[in-house]
Amino acid sequence: MINVSVSKLFNQVDQSEFVLYAEWEDTGFKIIVLRPYTLPLNGEMGRENANYFLQDESESFEKYLEKTKHAFSGKNADIQFFLKDDTFTWKQQNILIRGEITVHPLSNILILSNTLKQSLELYQQCQECALNLKNENEHLIKVNTKLIGDIEEITNIKTTMEKDLYMKFISLLNAKKKKIRELQQALDNTRKTKTMFDKTTDEESESERSDVESRKKLCTKSPETKIYKSNEQETSSKNIRKNLKRFSSSEDTSPEPSTSKNNILQNIDTVSAMKTKQIYSSPSEESEEDMFA
Repeated sequence: MINVSVSKLFNQVDQSEFVLYAEWEDTGFKIIVLRPYTLPLNGEMGRENANYFLQDESESFEKYLEKTKHAFSGKNADIQFFLKDDTFTWKQQNILIRGEITVHPLSNILILSNTLKQSLELYQQCQECALNLKNENEHLIKVNTKLIGDIEEITNIKTTMEKDLYMKFISLLNAKKKKIRELQQALDNTRKTKTMFDKTTDEESESERSDVESRKKLCTKSPETKIYKSNEQETSSKNIRKNLKRFSSSEDTSPEPSTSKNNILQNIDTVSAMKTKQIYSSPSEESEEDMFA
């Protein structure tokens, strides 16, 4: 199958449109210019003629054919076409001539018939391709519609699941918060109870400590008390002796023997000694009773 292209171009000379038919080969290309109510014009360009229009020596003929095919497509706005008399020219930015072909009226009907045949074959292929593309497009539209419906359904299911999960999460979170508050309250109550026990123990320990200190003070003060009481006893015994002496001096004339006087003195000493012993013994006994009470 030959490589052909058809495009509608604009003639800058008479400001009219024309159809350009081109056949592309490895050695060059042929063109046919079709205009309304005018004989077709044909021409060709080979490798020898194309070398004159190459931009530089490094540009190859294949590269030039590719650029020319792109220019004939009419998609490049920088390329302008000029058809005047028997010369067909295309320029870049209306300055640089990119190609020039001498055209002649088509007089041989066989050439026109062959061109028409190729055009019809190409048209048939284009129709088949367009039909296939149309069927494929309809199938893709159906698939796309089905996918859109599936996506909407999945989105609705996802939204419902998210709402359910959110409600469950809220319930679980509230239950956890309630449990944490209960545990915190129980912990606070435990701390308060422990604080009360600590205070009671401290008060008891302080009372016990004060009792021990008072007992120690009592023990430390008891010898002084003993000495004080013993001093009082000695003073009282001395007073008794003085009174006895006075009594004895006043009764020197009495006929009582001296033994009775001595007995009285011994009894006084014995009584004073017993009282002194009671003084020393009684505080210690009281302190022991207080300690073990």
